Amino acid sequence: MNEKDFIEKMKAILDNENISFDSLLSEIEEWDSLSVISYSALANTAFNKKPSPEEIKACKTIRDLYSILQ
Repeated sequence: MNEKDFIEKMKAILDNENISFDSLLSEIEEWDSLSVISYSALANTAFNKKPSPEEIKACKTIRDLYSILQ
């Protein structure tokens, strides 16, 4: 999955069209426990990765979330 596809998936997960790779997760109201679960499911199905809760929690931006899947 390329960056463009990933950002589109994250927009759907967060139900927010106004995000970019530089968006701070702390400023995205929709980034909550359900979003984390949806992100984890995306990581598992699309990337065959299982990021730990600690890895996810350490992420500050959407780009960080994408980076741990590479």
